[in-house]
Amino acid sequence: MNYSIITGGILAIAFLLSVSAVVAVEPSSIYPSLKVPNTSQPYEDQAFKERADYVIKNLTNPLPKDNNLMELQSAYYELVKKNVKPEYYGEAKNITQFIFYDMKAGEGMQEYKDTTHTANNRIESRDDVGNQAYADLDAAKQAWKKISQHYPDFTPDFLAGDGRAV
Repeated sequence: MNYSIITGGILAIAFLLSVSAVVAVEPSSIYPSLKVPNTSQPYEDQAFKERADYVIKNLTNPLPKDNNLMELQSAYYELVKKNVKPEYYGEAKNITQFIFYDMKAGEGMQEYKDTTHTANNRIESRDDVGNQAYADLDAAKQAWKKISQHYPDFTPDFLAGDGRAV
């Protein structure tokens, strides 16, 4: 039996498995998500819309970093606690998804940039951070498609290119 053929086959399979594991990066899991409407409390649709409009137009573009990122994180957690009408829930959920993924992409890009200049950082973990940030950026792009009709005079900068200028 030719052991070199068997060994070569095993190495080829191992290589294909490792490549497929690297390529498939899922977006971050949304947590916490928009709370389910509660009829025993007053609805806050107007406050949600006003805050979301401000956040989207002022904190998500360009991708947030530093103080804007902290403000966006605070605003996201504020928004997901709002009690919105069941009729508005789907739209509000799409808005919070966009904000969440924009926030996660901003966090990831900032962490990637911060670790790029760290001599003792492992390249694999830095690349993992970058890949996760790009997966979240792609999720933000998909979420934007669901809400863009509500913002006809606004387009995030990252939609102009692939956003991968890290």
